[in-house]
Amino acid sequence: MMQRASLLLITLLLLGGCVHQGSLTPPQDVLEHQRQLQAIGDWQLAGKLGIRTTGDSGSASLKWDQQSANYQINLSGPLGQKRMIITGTPDKVRLEQTGEPAQEAKTAEELIKKSAGWTLPVAQLAYWVRGVPAPKLRITHLQQNESGLIAQLIQGDWNITYSNYRDHTFNSVNLPLPGKITAEYKDVRLVLVIRDWHLGAQEVIQ
Repeated sequence: MMQRASLLLITLLLLGGCVHQGSLTPPQDVLEHQRQLQAIGDWQLAGKLGIRTTGDSGSASLKWDQQSANYQINLSGPLGQKRMIITGTPDKVRLEQTGEPAQEAKTAEELIKKSAGWTLPVAQLAYWVRGVPAPKLRITHLQQNESGLIAQLIQGDWNITYSNYRDHTFNSVNLPLPGKITAEYKDVRLVLVIRDWHLGAQEVIQ
């Protein structure tokens, strides 16, 4: 059971890669979209996360509440059979699982290393779920759709595809956000279907 729960943690947080020098420069409209979204410090999403690896597969409900540099990721569902809450601040990250002692570390990377034996960066995920490239991470391919939004992004050796963009209003400005994200790296395939987006401080995720 613990092995399956660790798989869920690892594969969710696996959306990362190694930082490289040099990068393909995104087009100006992508940079502007990125700037607009990065100016919003608080946001929430709710959806379903599907994971497939060589040895396992499953899905979980996902709720993510981002408040400036603080976040909480809430996972529940068949994979692992336990509710998992990952709470992060600039000083530490805390992992809570049903029936298990809470674990803490200064960074998510340290926490994963301690709980699952892996060392992986996780900060990129907060950008990728919004349909923008992660900063300071090499971009090797970027393809836009007919609206100028990212349709495919290869960054940090991950192949990420986006679809089902919908407009969401923030301060009277319509900002398109993806409704479906597929990310692949070697034998890991992650599919996130986002049901709800909320931009700005809202108490919508419990």
